[in-house]
Amino acid sequence: MTIKYKKYILAVIFVAITAFTGTSSVPTAHAFSDNASWARNQQQIMTQAQRQMMIQMLLQLQARINQLLAQLELDDDSDRDSELSVVTLAATNIDSDEALLRGRVLDFNRSDYADVWFEYDTDRNDLDNKTSTRRIDDDEYRAFGYRVTNLRDDTTYYYRAAGADDEGERDYGSVFSFTTNRDNNGSDEPSVTTQSATNVRDDSVELRGYVDMNDFNNGEVFFVYGEDENQVQDVEDDFDSYLDVDEDGDDLQKVRVDRDLDDQASYQTEVSFLNDNTRHYFTICVGYEDEDDDQVLKCGSVRSFTTD
Repeated sequence: MTIKYKKYILAVIFVAITAFTGTSSVPTAHAFSDNASWARNQQQIMTQAQRQMMIQMLLQLQARINQLLAQLELDDDSDRDSELSVVTLAATNIDSDEALLRGRVLDFNRSDYADVWFEYDTDRNDLDNKTSTRRIDDDEYRAFGYRVTNLRDDTTYYYRAAGADDEGERDYGSVFSFTTNRDNNGSDEPSVTTQSATNVRDDSVELRGYVDMNDFNNGEVFFVYGEDENQVQDVEDDFDSYLDVDEDGDDLQKVRVDRDLDDQASYQTEVSFLNDNTRHYFTICVGYEDEDDDQVLKCGSVRSFTTD
């Protein structure tokens, strides 16, 4: 039981004794040296009503102490709570793949030292990554930090400071966050967006899409469409260029809309000779040379429409 909690209980007892004796001073050890004599004296000077009142107040005192013990949770676990008080500080020196996490031991209380570390991850509710542990004595500088590396660029990370006292009990700071910088050293691949079809008829439709080449040039833009959803979806993985795409009748067809895109553009094209009352699938794709000078395809999401 801590000193603070003992003071609370002694204060309640003091109030009760004051009420019983009519004085604001607690009886000394000498006054209680002869307990039997003191009890006889109290019986002589107390009326029956006063004794009943004293019994009632003692019962109330017992109930109050029990209530106080429950409220303050004064059980065996109370003395095993961490002696430390640890706080999280804002991260600094943030780059595209690293950052300096910072924390501070606010109070050692009765602990001789603190073992401190950080926990972090991209999920606020699941800080799986843990840094190495550093020990700080109670007479040392209380701020601490750790540089985390190999982070993903343009990504938000969550972290908190943590510490354990000399008995191994832990305390945690609040969860903070930071976002790594965007890595401009690499090249951004094209951005491809399939837009909804318009002017759907019984045998024709207008397909729409948007392509931004970002850091690449010489894009060859085309639509693929057909009645087989799987074949339309697999174009990006199965082929390397527009010429490589093998048409398969009504199940898979293609139509080119640009041979040399260097920046960004929106596209719209009409395709005909479709089967009526049939669901069709389509996407927009761009073929280009990647950083290794290999031919690759990048396609947007697959959309669908049904002819009248």
